[in-house]
Amino acid sequence: MIQPQFSYRWQRRCILHSVSCVLTALLLLGICKAQQAAPRNIQIPYSMSWGDAVEKVRGMISSVQAKEISCTEKSPGKVVLEAGGLGIGDPLLKKTLFTFKDGSLISVELQYGDSTWDAEKTLDFFDRTRRRIDERYGTGTLIVNKVKEHPGDNVPKDMTYTLIIYQWNQPSVSLELNFYSVEDGDKSLRLVSLNYKIP
Repeated sequence: MIQPQFSYRWQRRCILHSVSCVLTALLLLGICKAQQAAPRNIQIPYSMSWGDAVEKVRGMISSVQAKEISCTEKSPGKVVLEAGGLGIGDPLLKKTLFTFKDGSLISVELQYGDSTWDAEKTLDFFDRTRRRIDERYGTGTLIVNKVKEHPGDNVPKDMTYTLIIYQWNQPSVSLELNFYSVEDGDKSLRLVSLNYKIP
């Protein structure tokens, strides 16, 4: 027969052990959630840094045997360098645009597409890309949502465009995911891009 005092101590130990197990499980769950919730730092592509000169970007392009397509001054002090062949292992990356202001890198845009995609496949690629970015950097903000709008009076009446932009902001980098399409009867242009900008 179990003595009352021994029975009480045994029950107390069981309760304390159960409480300890529950607290440990909650603590581990909290740590896991915190790790999952902590967004990663957004990295500028190709190990570039804001402020890099045109010459440094050209050196990177040459080192990976990619090709400079053009380098154009869009406005006073603003130069855009267009490169192809930087999508090593990623055939969907069509070209990369490096934007410089007064000789310093301020933006890197990666443009994706496939000539065989219809509107549904392009949107699917856009949505899957957005979900992957959300998992890495936290939930993005929808900043533009224009669907099948008419550009204006000086274009064909059947022409429509769609522009959807999500944005992720961090202290050193702003990232925008863009979906852009123009439809004009049987003609169409569709583009998905990742635009890394200096905040």
